[in-house]
Amino acid sequence: MSKTSSIKMLAVCACALLFLAACSGEKTVSQAEIMSSDSALEPESVSQAESETETSEEPLPEPESEPEPEPESEPEPEPESEPEPEPESEPEPEPDRSKEYVYEQNPELTPVNYESPALLPATDDMGQDYQDSIVFICDSPTYWMGPFGLLKDGADTTQIWTGPEGTMTLAYQSDYKILDPFDRQEKPIREVVRLHKPERMVIALGINGIMFMDEEYFTAEYTDLVTDIKEISPETDLILQSMYPITPAYKNWGAITNVLITEGNSWILKIAEATGCRYLDTFSVLVGDDGNAKPELMQADGLHPNKDGLTLVLGYIRTHGHEQPDPTE
Repeated sequence: MSKTSSIKMLAVCACALLFLAACSGEKTVSQAEIMSSDSALEPESVSQAESETETSEEPLPEPESEPEPEPESEPEPEPESEPEPEPESEPEPEPDRSKEYVYEQNPELTPVNYESPALLPATDDMGQDYQDSIVFICDSPTYWMGPFGLLKDGADTTQIWTGPEGTMTLAYQSDYKILDPFDRQEKPIREVVRLHKPERMVIALGINGIMFMDEEYFTAEYTDLVTDIKEISPETDLILQSMYPITPAYKNWGAITNVLITEGNSWILKIAEATGCRYLDTFSVLVGDDGNAKPELMQADGLHPNKDGLTLVLGYIRTHGHEQPDPTE
């Protein structure tokens, strides 16, 4: 029998006792006493009942759920740095092939090697200051730039470096004396270079030796002069210039022709390549379609360009310019 049923039975028994007492005339039991009896029984019984109930109704512990592992966050990829674009290199200037057709029409001439790194390409006009910075070690065809007044200070220019006769011969360059243009005294070429160390120099020689010098002789003398000047004045921007064409009016035509001159010019270009100099193709300025100098640009002797011809030569030099690289950069 359960405790709850026992409590109910006790209550029934209490009522029965009251009823019997009333019937037998015994002292009446007060309701309070009954209540007191009931209450005396109640706490323990109720407490036990509640305890049973609590025991029986205690919920089973919920199984501890294992915490779900936090998803591993994948590391964010580092942003790929875009490669820096390589600086665009400036395209190599194209060689001036404006007279290439002359060699095609006159195959007996030795053509210019337009692929040579020494060949100066066309540039913007370098200006009067550039022209004024040049000195010319030259023979007679270029000498006339002075008397024609085409250079700074006209006939008194200090830009023409040559012999007292207005010319010089390549074959004798090692001990030949030229006029120092600053004091008009005759001195060896190398001494004049050492004294003045020009900013820029054009060597315009060869016509007075090409008739009797073969390639080996010509190259040896020319190279000796170039290498000595470079050693004496290494900061001088040294440029080698082609010989000019001539016309059949020249008195020694036959012994010297433009076939020989173009061959000699190819030697000068090779010397420029070998010595690290640049080369000016001034032959192309004066040559005509027939492979000879244009008569209208030459003096009557057929050897020396006239004022118009030399004006064109200077214009070509200014528009095929060269700046010596700065050794500190």
